[in-house]
Amino acid sequence: MEALASPIRPALWRRRSGLPPVRPHEVHIEMARPVAIAEGLLLVRLPLPFALNHINVYLLDEGDGWTLVDCGLDTPDSRQAWDTVLAAPLLGGRPLRRIVVTHHHPDHVGLAGWLAARFNIPVSMTAGERAVCGRYTDARRDVVAERTPLWFEHGLPRDMAVELLERMPRYAIQVHPLPAQVSLLSTTQPVVLGGRRWRPMVGRGHSPEHLSLLDEAGVFMIGGDQVLPKITPNIAVWPGGDQNPLLSYLQSLETFTGIDPQTLLLPSHKQPLYGVSSRVEELRAHHEARLLAVLAACTTPMTCFEMLPVLFGRELRNEEIGFGLGEAIAHLNFLEVEGLLSSAVDAAGRRRFARNPDTPNP
Repeated sequence: MEALASPIRPALWRRRSGLPPVRPHEVHIEMARPVAIAEGLLLVRLPLPFALNHINVYLLDEGDGWTLVDCGLDTPDSRQAWDTVLAAPLLGGRPLRRIVVTHHHPDHVGLAGWLAARFNIPVSMTAGERAVCGRYTDARRDVVAERTPLWFEHGLPRDMAVELLERMPRYAIQVHPLPAQVSLLSTTQPVVLGGRRWRPMVGRGHSPEHLSLLDEAGVFMIGGDQVLPKITPNIAVWPGGDQNPLLSYLQSLETFTGIDPQTLLLPSHKQPLYGVSSRVEELRAHHEARLLAVLAACTTPMTCFEMLPVLFGRELRNEEIGFGLGEAIAHLNFLEVEGLLSSAVDAAGRRRFARNPDTPNP
């Protein structure tokens, strides 16, 4: 693998040897049933109406109430789940006191406004994530419709684009309106939540200023979507956003390489785990392999849509196509910026990518 990686900026793939394997934390998790991870730290699993059918959110004990990290999607099922959670014995009848949002995606911020209004409490997030929330909830815009020219340029057939435009979820439907004033979290100063001091860690690529929180004692990390067990976060190109998000993601992963193997990662999806640094290496290896596969396939000019089977190895359906295109564009843009591919728009308005003549065979 070392030799194969050489065409694609080798510094991004430096491997750390001697790391212990990733190890799941064996805790039984049920939907809408809080579970204690440690004293004063609860995990709550909420439903999502997708193939990835849940999100993990976290409650931190403040004595007279709870700080909540992430909120779930604004759906009737999620609201009903919250009614169940708030009545659970582990919460002791105490209210929410503060909401912290890791990033702007609907499954994380969706119910922040609803819960904030219910408890009359503040919502906090980083400035980069607040800015995107503001753009996406602008009633004058249809963010999905704004993506259709990008989809067409990258090869999506017109009939599929029309169908996708109907199927793609709308942000404002999944995200309850936020309070007029949202507190901006510093990404350079520790924050005290639930009696622990947490160091903010910024991730990029999945979202512009994604917040993870590392317990200063090194016992826990609330990871959001930046480092996930078994799956990879969506790294995609969208109009008006980062046009090389995969590079941003890979560079920001470096921040997470030095985390103690015994730190418990509390992720937004799947099971908590030990071995954050080891999981970072797995994520790097995944993207290196995908980039090499794309590079190998681009022997003749191809559109991004034609590249989807290479990148995903299966047929994508419904809204998966939209997210898959965004991710495939991210991989192709990365390789073009690195000088390994070139692209041009043909007479039909479709952008095609091909390997440069001097690019070594992967």
